[in-house]
Amino acid sequence: MRNPNKHSTSCTMFGLSLLTSAASFLLGTAPAPVHAEERLCDSEWGAKSLTIEIGERKNDGQPLQSYNPAKPFEPYDLLGDRYLFAEKGVVYRTVGTFTDRQEGEEALKTVYMEMTHLYTGAYKPYLTSLGPYLVNDASTCKVNRDNPVIDPASWIMEKDKVLLVGQATTTCERGQTTKKLTVVSCDGKKNLLTDSVSAPCEAGRVTTCIHPLAPGVFIFEHFYSSPGSGTSVNLRVYDTAKKKKLKALSWVNEGGPEAEVLGVEDVDKDGVPEIVRSIAESGKPTSLFKWKNGKLTEVKTP
Repeated sequence: MRNPNKHSTSCTMFGLSLLTSAASFLLGTAPAPVHAEERLCDSEWGAKSLTIEIGERKNDGQPLQSYNPAKPFEPYDLLGDRYLFAEKGVVYRTVGTFTDRQEGEEALKTVYMEMTHLYTGAYKPYLTSLGPYLVNDASTCKVNRDNPVIDPASWIMEKDKVLLVGQATTTCERGQTTKKLTVVSCDGKKNLLTDSVSAPCEAGRVTTCIHPLAPGVFIFEHFYSSPGSGTSVNLRVYDTAKKKKLKALSWVNEGGPEAEVLGVEDVDKDGVPEIVRSIAESGKPTSLFKWKNGKLTEVKTP
């Protein structure tokens, strides 16, 4: 049976066309790929939001219906195992997805008054949040809800014996929104460091990608597009064990075939990405940073 109090009711990657054979020679490695870099971008997984819950069932292994943005009032399924506040082994039948509570409450009235076919009298719809999205299938680190960054988080990922905790983009304030990513110790108690990026309110979504360089060393890539202003890219390299920022780069990728663009690319296909600035059309690198011998080193380009 449902318990209405069990949930919280608060609320490009840039495709750089690089000359891989030349880059492999430049980096002193064989051109044959070893394994592809793992793609970890928060645009590709779930996030904390408000939804209208209209039912639940035990997870029986049946296919789950996905959310369809074109039909926002069409019911879909959320797997409880993927959300911090939800029950494991339960599938939640839901309607809509909202970041604004007022918008969610208005939609709830519509469902309650005009869409009675979606629910039963024993399970009346209500607005709730299942909590932060859990990116990993399983975790060995502890998610400690006593840590104040956990419950408000949008998503939580375990990587290299730390927790990466992504916060939702804040509401607009003085023309800016802010997004934060906090690195938390594996016991869930200590916040090792926090990275943040600000963007104009009109920019919309700020996408964050995580690129592992070495155990406990990451590139955090944040990017967003503003109308008429190209795509802004912010790269920060952190050694989480030392709680130290190793490098920070910012750039605006503008249009035009001769424009320089900044991104993260596994140029030599060894599974370890490089920071690359290159010419948009030709893909010719003009600047390249590679993780080598425990540090980030600029490598000469042709």
